[in-house]
Amino acid sequence: MRAKPDEPRDRPGPHDPYPPVTSGRGQWIGGPGFIFILLILLILAGATIYLQATGQLGSLLAQGGQLIGLGRTPEAAPTGQGEPALQPMASMESGGAPSAPVKPLVLAAMGPAELLEKRPPPKSLRLIPGEFDQPPLLRFARPALFLGNRPRIGVLVTGLGLNRGVTAASVADLPPEITLSFSPYAPELAAWIDAAQAYGHEVLLDLPLEPRNYPQDDPGPLGLLTALNKQENLRRLGELLKGTDSIAGLATQFGDRFLADPAALRPVLSELGQRGLGLVVTANIEETARDMADAPSHARIDESLPQDASRQALTAEVEALLSAAKVKSQVLIAVPAYPLSIAALTSLAAAAKDRGLALVPATAFLIRQGTAP
Repeated sequence: MRAKPDEPRDRPGPHDPYPPVTSGRGQWIGGPGFIFILLILLILAGATIYLQATGQLGSLLAQGGQLIGLGRTPEAAPTGQGEPALQPMASMESGGAPSAPVKPLVLAAMGPAELLEKRPPPKSLRLIPGEFDQPPLLRFARPALFLGNRPRIGVLVTGLGLNRGVTAASVADLPPEITLSFSPYAPELAAWIDAAQAYGHEVLLDLPLEPRNYPQDDPGPLGLLTALNKQENLRRLGELLKGTDSIAGLATQFGDRFLADPAALRPVLSELGQRGLGLVVTANIEETARDMADAPSHARIDESLPQDASRQALTAEVEALLSAAKVKSQVLIAVPAYPLSIAALTSLAAAAKDRGLALVPATAFLIRQGTAP
């Protein structure tokens, strides 16, 4: 039956070429909703690019306790999970941004054998001794090569071997140009010396000497004292040096009274000279200057980092030392073996290079036979 002309039709007929137009409201593809989502994605992408370019993305990703190193392959954590992890000091560059990638300093209480097993250094890093007929100072010193005219900065870390976590971090994480000095009372002393040389460090031995406030500060059962006669002090020196045939020399511990006593000091200096060992004087006293002529190979530190300084104070101190090295052309620093001080030194090689300085071992500062190096 044919529809009446004035009768509305709800749907097209079989031959109607114009179907009814439906509304596009509520559709996402091509509509306002799609454009809104696209804008959100563009904003997120722009924010990510900005944060990464300004170095803030890594700190945001670190929220929640996990540090993600951007641009580096993640490394397996060293043994000793549960040990405190100390972030190395920020670079001494303006703004505090690191000048080179650094990794957290993990104080894992490992002995020397375990350290070499679980964190084996490249064989090419080992300190190669010189000819057997050379004195120990020349045979076991780390060469300072390619210096040119650059100002020099040297670092000597003292008191190692008593705290296994700090010692392991110093041996494995500090630049090989940093000289390590071990306490003569350290357990496994010979093994620690070998481990340090496997990582490329030259090694000294702490020489405990009598301080002015003795016995409040006690140099220990083998300490050299002004009240002892020459024979007893030399006997104690021989005991200290047992099992340390591969050290380049010694670094004084305490000693402001002993070093100021010529009668006690001169026999010790003569013995060190006969053994071919160098000496680094860490006590900053003027009285030692006139008697150091009897020491065939010696150096005196310019500065020492404080033992109880905060992270901010250490940053400022290292910054000042880097600036001083450029002015004075050379600076030798003594650093006590404490967690924060070791963390402050892990990026020192990169900071020195950025400043046009040469990081060199402590033996490069020794005066040999009365002449400057």
